Amino acid sequence: MKISRSFFTVSLVIAVAFQSKAQTKFSSYDNTYAGKSYEIQISSMEKDKYKLYINAMSLDPIHDEGGISIDQSNNQVFLNALAEAKLKYEEWIKTAKENNVKELYKTMTTKSKVVGYFLYGNEWNFQFLVNLKFDFKILESKGEIKYLLLVKTGELQSSSNEFMKVDGFVLVFSSSKEIDDFTSIISTEKITAFLNKPKNEDLFKD
Repeated sequence: MKISRSFFTVSLVIAVAFQSKAQTKFSSYDNTYAGKSYEIQISSMEKDKYKLYINAMSLDPIHDEGGISIDQSNNQVFLNALAEAKLKYEEWIKTAKENNVKELYKTMTTKSKVVGYFLYGNEWNFQFLVNLKFDFKILESKGEIKYLLLVKTGELQSSSNEFMKVDGFVLVFSSSKEIDDFTSIISTEKITAFLNKPKNEDLFKD
């Protein structure tokens, strides 16, 4: 019973933080493959401590809102994994072009752990341990060859209700530049500058 109560308390704290974070838009990034922009939001109760909420493209036909959450303790780990995946992505593009490969789906060995979240009905739900999967995909569309780096959550299951599941979410990058732009947005320097920026109400002294 104690374990259940403790888990419920942790879940409630995270859920409350998530609701409040919706008021703080940090930035956004472009997914040119989907032709959409996705918001990145931030919550911070203490200096140098934060949680990023990165909205991503849904793979679920019904549940469209969700993504991954990263805090200050694992943001650099995630960025390092993305940098490693980018090197492999560039290497495999070169190999594909040299060998005229026009169709491929291959999983990388790169790993990274995050928190997953999704909106189910009117409730935000969380899976507190998500092992991200980094995939390389080549496809031909309208005579054009596309090379994609996919960062996928896989299926997500609510930590508070095992029957609440979604097919997952994915970050889609169509070029090295898109990867670089994304990593620049969530860099420690950009986050620190944002958190240290005075609030509008603090600019006006009475």
